[in-house]
Amino acid sequence: MTATFGLMGHGSVRTGATSGGTPTSAAYTDFNKAQGSITRSGSALAQAFGMRVVGVRRNRGDASPPGVELRAPEELMRVAAEADVLALTCPLTPETEGLVSAEVIAAMRPDAFLINVARGRVVDEPALVEALRAGRITCAGLDCFVEEPLDPASPLWAMPNVIVTPHSAGETQHYERNVVRLLLRNLDAFERGASLVNAVV
Repeated sequence: MTATFGLMGHGSVRTGATSGGTPTSAAYTDFNKAQGSITRSGSALAQAFGMRVVGVRRNRGDASPPGVELRAPEELMRVAAEADVLALTCPLTPETEGLVSAEVIAAMRPDAFLINVARGRVVDEPALVEALRAGRITCAGLDCFVEEPLDPASPLWAMPNVIVTPHSAGETQHYERNVVRLLLRNLDAFERGASLVNAVV
């Protein structure tokens, strides 16, 4: 089994539970230069629920939160096959476009959850729809899609095992304040030649 991040708690409420009970493991894909705040927060939440957390990240030499096992991108298929929850928190880059392919989805366990708060084009959306329809994975929590806003004719709207949100999973009452603080902090760091916070590349 494997481990991951935030929305898995919401997904387990909506769907009841996996066939094996409460999820015990999760995996996240980050791919940022350094681990981002979404991934850090998600990892902490997953661990608070007693989940084993495995991260797929390109720069495994960077510091990782305690208790998080890091794996290379080449191991994504194996990680997907182990995970109760596969959460995507990576940016959209040429490296991550189509990262969760039909093959990765097919490798997932039938009682697994997929959470995408990254970008829609990270996932093979038609393959995901087919896997959800056929019951090859339990459910999905999707905050982003290949085309946004999501087409009213999309089958995802009517699926009982899918939670759809309008690319707003990160929205809180403090979002704008936090964005301005981060911008100012990074402008200062850039002027001093220091490392930026949440650098993507």
